[in-house]
Amino acid sequence: MLQADYMQRLLLIALANIGIVIVTFFIFSFIFSGEWRHKIWEKYISSFAKFVVYIFIVSLIINIITAWAVYALQLDRYINVIVPMVQSIIIGFVAACVPRRGVEYKRYSEK
Repeated sequence: MLQADYMQRLLLIALANIGIVIVTFFIFSFIFSGEWRHKIWEKYISSFAKFVVYIFIVSLIINIITAWAVYALQLDRYINVIVPMVQSIIIGFVAACVPRRGVEYKRYSEK
């Protein structure tokens, strides 16, 4: 294959991953209420050190399960496409959990 074919495939896969992140962000934002997402953020992701450790552990587990499933289905030649797409779902979930309002935000303004 020509080098241009590889670059076109890489571009398509990158665009697909970006699309998956955006779609899962909106899906998780729509499904889970803001208060629930904020509680997840405060409990698991508020500390950067905990965030890095949790993301590493979750990514490791997801990669192992996905690789096992891909090899069991004998689709191992597509593992470099499938695993990043599954990871994009996790990225969309984490991005949806980021609080969008400050601590001082009050839902109903006092009159």
